[in-house]
Amino acid sequence: MALTSVSELQTLIHEHITRTPRLPEVEHIPVAQSIGRVLAEDMVSALNIPATDMSAMDGYALPSAAAAGSRWQIAGEAAAGKPFTGSLPKDGCIRIMTGAVVPPDCTCIVLQEHTETDGNTVAVTQDVAVGANIRYGGEEVATGDTVLTAGRILRPADVMLLAAIGIGQVPVYRKIKVAVLSTGDELNEPGTPVTNHGQVYDSNRHTLMARLAAMPVEFLDLGQAADDLEGVLHTLDEASRLADVVITSGGVSVGDYDYMREAVDRLGAIHHYKVAIKPGKPFVFGQMLKTWYFGLPGNPVSGYVGFDLFLKAALWQLCGAQDIPQPFRLQAVLSQQVKKSPGRMDIQRAVLTQTADGTWEASPAGEQDSHRVWGVSRANGYITKQVTYLQALPLLSNHLQRLFYERVNRFF
Repeated sequence: MALTSVSELQTLIHEHITRTPRLPEVEHIPVAQSIGRVLAEDMVSALNIPATDMSAMDGYALPSAAAAGSRWQIAGEAAAGKPFTGSLPKDGCIRIMTGAVVPPDCTCIVLQEHTETDGNTVAVTQDVAVGANIRYGGEEVATGDTVLTAGRILRPADVMLLAAIGIGQVPVYRKIKVAVLSTGDELNEPGTPVTNHGQVYDSNRHTLMARLAAMPVEFLDLGQAADDLEGVLHTLDEASRLADVVITSGGVSVGDYDYMREAVDRLGAIHHYKVAIKPGKPFVFGQMLKTWYFGLPGNPVSGYVGFDLFLKAALWQLCGAQDIPQPFRLQAVLSQQVKKSPGRMDIQRAVLTQTADGTWEASPAGEQDSHRVWGVSRANGYITKQVTYLQALPLLSNHLQRLFYERVNRFF
């Protein structure tokens, strides 16, 4: 297969999933546990917010607009949850607290600090107009309003809204099942001693599981598979029957012991193989039965970048999200020259800082070799566009893509 661009591969994955719609089943969970889950149904309010006319401030409820100097007699009190139930006499007012129901005969609230009291008499010190300091029933949410639509990734503010309209159980899509597998005879499990110099610790699988933990998925840890075709076939076949998605690390290149592509091709179909990107050129996308397959390179940095660029959006789509979170992008000034390989999108790990005047500056996070995991840990963004030399500036102008969790980046 010829190399495809990053945007072409992103589109291809999105279109394949769109053509095979399989939304997860729906379950109902407590509203306080719904953050980060995908809403499965439109949420329609069964009540008004506010429920009725309420006071927005502490003060006095008056039957009409009042001019500075007017005097009123206190006829009762209204507090939150304890409405005034009597009748309002002529020239009478009601002492009222924030959140209290406005008495039916009252049309405005004068602030407490705009009055002077003398016993049972209140003198208004500033003019007050009809409607002042009243929150009218249904002015924010009216009965029948659709407040949230299906496919929304729920945020803490959504929990506040749902609870405010009386929703205790929220319909969400169930968590999709994602199986994670690493391959390679050289892999050793973190926490266990390395027995020979040819072994490396399996950082990829643990990184994948950690990143999946931030999404509405249930991950299945399949451990490590040896470099053996029959063993790989057996493991993938079992995984395709257990999971909605299988993600593997390693075994997708052209080495003598790279068996993932062959195994997936036997069990299903390969939709894509190589992408014009550095790091991470070998990236396999396919299907086994009804299970989606994503094959990441064994190189830790390549796998990390591939997850950001391709898997994250695909997984949100499979979870039922309609508004797929996108990374935050901005223009930054490079603090030093960067190398760019021709023909491929060069994804360079970077440290982004903001200067006192508000300008964003980007610096490469150390050497950019694809095996350098420490640089990824130090980085907080990617330099993603081809560098352009600007004669008028001593520094280089470039685009930098900031890495934020999806439910944050849109509010940056």
